[in-house]
Amino acid sequence: MFKIRTLQLQNFDLLKEEIKDPFFLKMLNASSVQKLLYVTQSFIPHNLRILPSIHVAFEAKSFLGCIALSSISKSNNCWQIQEVYVPDEMRNKGIGEELLRYVLSVYGGYGIEHFLAEVDSSNFPALSLFHQCGFRRYAKVYFYEKEIDELHEASILDSDHIFRQQTNNDLPEIEKLELSIIPPDLRPALGRSKDYFKDKKNAIVLVDKARNLLIGWAQIQEISQEDYSLELLINPGWNHLYENFLNTIIYDHLTTKGKKIKLIIKVVDYVTELTHIVTKLGFLPTSVKELLVRTIWQKVKERKKKTAKVGAPSIAPT
Repeated sequence: MFKIRTLQLQNFDLLKEEIKDPFFLKMLNASSVQKLLYVTQSFIPHNLRILPSIHVAFEAKSFLGCIALSSISKSNNCWQIQEVYVPDEMRNKGIGEELLRYVLSVYGGYGIEHFLAEVDSSNFPALSLFHQCGFRRYAKVYFYEKEIDELHEASILDSDHIFRQQTNNDLPEIEKLELSIIPPDLRPALGRSKDYFKDKKNAIVLVDKARNLLIGWAQIQEISQEDYSLELLINPGWNHLYENFLNTIIYDHLTTKGKKIKLIIKVVDYVTELTHIVTKLGFLPTSVKELLVRTIWQKVKERKKKTAKVGAPSIAPT
């Protein structure tokens, strides 16, 4: 019988020897202060946590697997499953499923309503695992890639629009902007709060000068000196600006010195206009992920709690 518990300080060295997954290795190689933060997060309310929460499975002193998840929307009580790791020799024994059901039960018991996961479309064992735990596909996420090695006479945005860095005053409008793009039936699970956007670095916004209205947002992440990733949004009423907005980011913001770069753009399948534009500009799809969602209905939990027999343990539904 194995046990699942929150990551402890004495686990770091052991896990570094056992784990090969890059996502977990990055956290395990953190500084002493960051390691302490990972461990002490279990004493912090879920809606105030700023780092991924890590839970590990052990049988006696044998490591069986671990799971990491983090909050992406405090207002909507939504957490994303960042990674589930089980060593090759321990797979197909139900450990991954137990780790998933554990966090669904524990975090659902604290009022978390939605759980997200992005899983590679070709990773059939992982997809099967999430489906067994009640996750369903909401959308596909495509990653398009292109090498850009020369300056270009792009259709840069005209003087009717302002292109500037994101500020804290923009956060409520960015939150509304994203909700305007997400299909209505997906908003409860996929809508992210302004706190999510506050943590994004190198984010820029597009403003309609005449209306003084924020109509676009983009976040640029530098992977290396020559590799960048990009996520961008535009209000549906201004979809015709996607190409100009993207060109402005590439040729006026990223390649001002004419350096060669590789750009990866993340596109969700319901943003059809952006899919058309990146294809037109010569970006090629390199990977596809399934956006999976699991919702725990709070009313069901409350009803089960009320009808529980005296003395029976009360747990969140999974």
